[in-house]
Amino acid sequence: MNEELVRPAVKDIPDYVPGKSAPGAIKLSSNENPFGPSPKALRAIAKAGKGLQAYPDQMSINLRQALASRFKLPVESFICGNGADDILQIIGETYIKAGDEVIVSKNVFSVYELIARLYDGELVFVPLRDFELDLNAIAAAVTPKTKIIFLTNPNNPTGTIFSASQFDAFMKIIPESVLVVVDEAYAEFSASKDFPKTIDYVKSGAKVLVIRTFSKYYGLAGLRAGYCIGRPELIAPMFKTKMPFNVNRLAQAGAIAALGDSVFLKKTYQNNLTEKTRLYREFESLGLEYKESEANFILVNIKRPAKDFCQELIGLGVSVRPLTSFGFPEAIRISIGTPTQNKKLIAALKKAL
Repeated sequence: MNEELVRPAVKDIPDYVPGKSAPGAIKLSSNENPFGPSPKALRAIAKAGKGLQAYPDQMSINLRQALASRFKLPVESFICGNGADDILQIIGETYIKAGDEVIVSKNVFSVYELIARLYDGELVFVPLRDFELDLNAIAAAVTPKTKIIFLTNPNNPTGTIFSASQFDAFMKIIPESVLVVVDEAYAEFSASKDFPKTIDYVKSGAKVLVIRTFSKYYGLAGLRAGYCIGRPELIAPMFKTKMPFNVNRLAQAGAIAALGDSVFLKKTYQNNLTEKTRLYREFESLGLEYKESEANFILVNIKRPAKDFCQELIGLGVSVRPLTSFGFPEAIRISIGTPTQNKKLIAALKKAL
């Protein structure tokens, strides 16, 4: 009886598979900040906790003003959400109607597919090319029915990016009728000098939405705070479909403080850069193939069933992510931790291999 009540589109949606953890194990499976939250954010959260009897600002105006100041854009160019996932759902609610084509790359974060299915969009999948988003193939897949293209840069789980020149060429051939959504959840970790300046496209009035989050770089995954940047005409309708009070008081206060904690952010960035290089060397000494990453995680090919291997690592005190659900059954994704965490990771890998 209950099955009859469920929409057909919902029945076909696969369950989301999160990164696992285990008591006592180091968690390197969910791309979280290994240092925890910003100290400034923790102080702001504690202060905001004294006013929890009151609803949060449903427009997140102070946070949006802080973001507007950071990116040199009007406050009307921003909307905040309960994490980047909430932003993706708001975009789906606002812009996808039944029958619209939604272009998504294969072997990427599953929520783009989820959103398209949830709102009865027609999914068009484009394969990766050498673990990278193939912008030429994506552009070639556009038809008159195409409504949205979801891009992710850097890509989860491969850590690869498309360059500024590639994105510029791509945007020149995408019709004005198509909305380009760029998920930049890991953008702050990229050291590339050729990373696309998507904000410039927003400033020029292009039909582009850019998604960022406070979960990764800023260490606030447990609070859920994300935001979207776009020209005001694209952002305004999204306020009609988002739920009231979708960003809680603690998240708003913590995000504002985290945004301004330059000391913590520099520490996070430098640790990621240094430890990433160290892990590359360790993987090479172990004979492991890996993909160089512009994010805070690394895809490693272990050439054996990833689920079993990850279970073995948990028994050795380290949790990493099997990429079976991403379409890479013999690969794992390792979040870059602190020097101490990475030392334990390498020791566990040596035993498991």
